[in-house]
Amino acid sequence: MSNADYEGSLPPPAEMTVIPVILRLVKEATGLRFAAVARVTATRWVAYAVDDSAHLDIRPGDQRPLAQTLCNEVRQRRQSLAYGEGMHVLADGRYEPETQPGLETFKSHISVPIITSAGVFVGTLCGLDPEPVAVENASVIDTLELFAQLLASHLELHARLHDSQSELGASEETGRLREQFVAVLGHDLRTPISAVRMSADLLDRQVTDKRSKTLVAAIQSSAKRMSALIDDVLDFTRCRLGSRFVINLNRVDNLFEALIPVIAEIRHAHPLADVSYHYTDAKPVQCDFGRISQLVSNLLSNAVHHGAPGGPISIDGRIEQDSLVLSFCNEGLPIHPDRMDLLFKPFTRADNDRQNEGLGLGLYICSQIAESHGGQLQVTSSDLHTVFTVRLPVLR
Repeated sequence: MSNADYEGSLPPPAEMTVIPVILRLVKEATGLRFAAVARVTATRWVAYAVDDSAHLDIRPGDQRPLAQTLCNEVRQRRQSLAYGEGMHVLADGRYEPETQPGLETFKSHISVPIITSAGVFVGTLCGLDPEPVAVENASVIDTLELFAQLLASHLELHARLHDSQSELGASEETGRLREQFVAVLGHDLRTPISAVRMSADLLDRQVTDKRSKTLVAAIQSSAKRMSALIDDVLDFTRCRLGSRFVINLNRVDNLFEALIPVIAEIRHAHPLADVSYHYTDAKPVQCDFGRISQLVSNLLSNAVHHGAPGGPISIDGRIEQDSLVLSFCNEGLPIHPDRMDLLFKPFTRADNDRQNEGLGLGLYICSQIAESHGGQLQVTSSDLHTVFTVRLPVLR
């Protein structure tokens, strides 16, 4: 376990989508009107991300004298500290700082260290207010320390993703490096994601008001989306290694009905989407239902994100000769003919992609799932609509 300070550069705050959510929760939990993530060294305090409703005119990149903050003492002690007239509930010896000139600039001040799993001090999560603010619940420090752990996990995850992408881009596609990349994805990246999701679940049980519940749900959604990206890259890497997907085939008598909860989940995640699902009687298929669910979820999410906003999305299930067919139809801009042949290649997006989210692996993975089942995935696109069609062989 290290006691060193973090020496690397931090990612741009815009890439740390969880930070604005955490800063709002800090303000709500403490009553303080200013919350920030700060980079703290022995010589300077630099604002990394800020949520300021106290109008302190502190912006990301601004520096403050260390003497006007608790953060240097937090850095030295590596423990949370609180200061101010309303902080007596926290002044139990554990959280009260040494008296130092300059602290009176702010009448209320809480600072919590952000420390990585390796024990490296990154900075602080802090709240300030120029006026006295009464903190009536001693557990608020525990809540802020949980937020600091979430931030540390996100920073570690971002650093590992960046390192992995750099290695992959600079290296030859040798089996050894790709195997190492799979190992990083399978373990090193999943571990902090799991920590974030478990911490968010724990926090969800602690907060009670509707707004806080909504903000915690945003953290959970971000962690789920990041986990899905890792799954996509892991699937892609396995395919490039030549092993394709590991599929467990089982008989499913009515796949159309079995997919109703999968489609309902996407509807719940996108309540403004106009999704309809119609199907005829099915025939039994031999499939890996988990993988088929992934395929359906990816194609429906693709229609939601890239179709006309609020436009109808129809899913049609039917039997055609010896194939079970699922079609996903959405309105919107057509896919350019020059892009059609590339659409199922990795790292390819449609040229009408508005959101620019993800890695461009979703459709490639969908095509691999279909092929692994002895089926195929096709697409047609016109000025009227775009249709993705999945065909799977039925049992004879």
